[in-house]
Amino acid sequence: MTIIDASVATAWFADIQTSVPARLLLSRATLAAPNLLRIELTNALLKYVRAGLLPNTLPTKAVGMLEGTIFHWRDDRELLAVATKIAVTQRHKIYDCLYLALALERREPLATADRRLAAMARDLSIETELIEPAL
Repeated sequence: MTIIDASVATAWFADIQTSVPARLLLSRATLAAPNLLRIELTNALLKYVRAGLLPNTLPTKAVGMLEGTIFHWRDDRELLAVATKIAVTQRHKIYDCLYLALALERREPLATADRRLAAMARDLSIETELIEPAL
């Protein structure tokens, strides 16, 4: 199983530099995420909609498609205490720390295109797959 964050899920639906390697995760991993992913993905895709790069209907469709892609969802409330401790010690945004808390709880790797989040994960001894732009 692999925990994925919004940077990976966004790359599934918007053609960006990390789309090819991010999409490879779809075929080779059982995926998990905190419930927050739905909101973060919607927010990220709305930025592309506002810029005229994606159709208005895609954010809603994308969230629906997540249901058939991610089979292990975790309630954010159950991750919040650990995520808050990480956010305080790392001086980082709480929503990113929910992904770290889930990876720690499940003892599973985290896939992300966010270099800072990947570095924090490694500092917490979380196996990490940094999704980088395809060459």
